[in-house]
Amino acid sequence: MPLVSIILNIRNGAAFLREAIDSVLAQSFVDWELIAWDDRSTDDSASIVAAYRDSRIRYFLSPHETPLGEARNLAIQQANGDWLAFIDQDDVWLPRKLEQQMMLVADGIGIIYGRAVMFDSRRGNLWDYDYAHEFQSLPEGDIFTQLFRDACFIAMSSAMLRRSAVAEAGAIPENIQMVPDYYLYVAVARRWKARAVQGVVCRYRVHPGSMSATRQNRMRLQSEPLEIVNQWAAELDPRIAAYRRMTYSSALALEEMREPRTAGTGLKRLITDGSLLWLMSRPFVRLWRITRRKLGRPHWLSG
Repeated sequence: MPLVSIILNIRNGAAFLREAIDSVLAQSFVDWELIAWDDRSTDDSASIVAAYRDSRIRYFLSPHETPLGEARNLAIQQANGDWLAFIDQDDVWLPRKLEQQMMLVADGIGIIYGRAVMFDSRRGNLWDYDYAHEFQSLPEGDIFTQLFRDACFIAMSSAMLRRSAVAEAGAIPENIQMVPDYYLYVAVARRWKARAVQGVVCRYRVHPGSMSATRQNRMRLQSEPLEIVNQWAAELDPRIAAYRRMTYSSALALEEMREPRTAGTGLKRLITDGSLLWLMSRPFVRLWRITRRKLGRPHWLSG
C-alpha cells in the first residue's frame, strides 16, 4: 500500500490540469498514489489524465455531478494510504513538498501543512496565501482555536491529513459544499496536533475561473464558515466565536445587498449580526497589507 494517497478533485480542469499532475510526478518522495476524481467534466480532463502511463495514477469518474464536499468524501473513500494529501486542479506543488512533510510525521500529529504562495501565470508570485502569518512562523501544535481566531489559514494544496484522523472526524456534512477543507481542518485539529513546513510547499493559482467567481459561490464561502463557527462555538472562547460570527455575517450581508432581490435580507443581517464599521475598514486593511509587503520582507521570501 502507498504511504500517501493524493486526492485530486477535477471538474473541467483541462486548462491547468497537466501542471498539477506534473508537479506530483516531480515529487522527490515517490511512495504515493494519485486518486484523480473526475466530477463529470465536459472538457478534455479525462483524456489528459489517461495520457499519463503511471500505475500510481488511479482515475475515477463520478457517477453523478456533486458539490465539492461530497466529491472530497467520495475520493477519500478510495484512498489506501496512511496520509491524505490534496492538490487542487489549478495548483502546483514544489518538488520536495511531500518529502518535507513526511519528515514531520510523528505520533499525535494529524495535520501537516506548509506555506502556500498565490500566483497567476502572467505576474508570477504575488503574496502569501496565509496573510495572518505572512511575516511570522506558521502555527504548530494545537491550532484548533487559531483556525477560528485567524480564520482558515491553510491552503488545501499545502495540507496532509492523517487518514485515521479524517475517518474519526466523519464524513464532510452535506451542507458544506464550498469549504470542505476548512471543515476537515477544524474537525481533525480538535483532537490532533499540527506540524508545519515553514517554507513554501505549493503555489495557489489565482485566475478568473476560480470557485469564487460566481455570486452564489461567494455567498456560500461566507455562509458555510458561519455554520462551522456555530457548530463548534461551545468549545471556543465566546469572544472569538462572536467575532467570527460578526465577520462572516458582515461579508455575507454585503454579498446579499449587491442583489436587489436579497438586499433587504442583507441589510437586516448587517444590522443585527454584522458590522458596518468592519466592512468600511476592509479597504484600509487591504491597503495596509499591500504597503507592509512593500516595506517589509514576507516570510516566504526569506527562505
